[in-house]
Amino acid sequence: MEILTILVVALLLFVALVFSPLGLGGGVLFVPIFLYLLDWEVQEAVIGSLTLVFMVALGSSLSHKSSGHADSTVANAGRITAIPSAVIGTVLASVLLANLGSVSIKIFAALILIFVLERTISRMRQENPEEEPEPDFQPLKKKYQLGTSFAGIASGILGIGGGAILVTLNRSLLQMDAHKAAGTSYMVGSTIVPVALVSHIILDGVAGDLYNTVGLLGTVVVPLLAFICALFGAKVAIKHISKNLVTIVFLVAVSLSLFRYFVDFYSMIS
Repeated sequence: MEILTILVVALLLFVALVFSPLGLGGGVLFVPIFLYLLDWEVQEAVIGSLTLVFMVALGSSLSHKSSGHADSTVANAGRITAIPSAVIGTVLASVLLANLGSVSIKIFAALILIFVLERTISRMRQENPEEEPEPDFQPLKKKYQLGTSFAGIASGILGIGGGAILVTLNRSLLQMDAHKAAGTSYMVGSTIVPVALVSHIILDGVAGDLYNTVGLLGTVVVPLLAFICALFGAKVAIKHISKNLVTIVFLVAVSLSLFRYFVDFYSMIS
């Protein structure tokens, strides 16, 4: 096995571990890793990312739910609009690639990363030791479902789980604490991501070539290890790791990913 392959696998598993308590599947970093370290095409990077995001969401969802840090009622309501939106996002991705090229996807990804950074930093600045009580969900249901629709579209276009949007909704709109916001986000993500994944496999037609590239290791072993890392990481983080520490690591990782996109944009215009 080449050194680069070992490095990439280790990096992917590290992302799964670090992102597991955040409510994010890691797609904002998985896609750039595939694009810039392995030189994959956008369609291949999206399918690879969605596969790993699903495993992270599934593993972390199990940990959060078993610990009582998830709201099934809210998650089920969010899935109603997020699942069909993931299919819409997949179709939009095909349209964007066909008409505007991969740069359009990268621009959208960069905008999502900027949104993630702004929301995360804003939450850190406004963090109050005394959590506000959660409001009644029913009056906010339609607004919440509108937000989860956007999360589904982002999942289909970018190969992410939409967790940045979902966590922001859970924290700002529903006033959930950090762990409950993450757990509920993963419950929604674990259902919309496989829809986006299957949609991309059907529409993009690159799954066969991708399997020939990654083989059994990339298709089965790495996703399984990502699931284990997410399951373990979420359990440990819920009990022992400071949320602020994990958030700082997350901010650094996302900032580096955004920087890499900017370097790519600069190379296009220079």
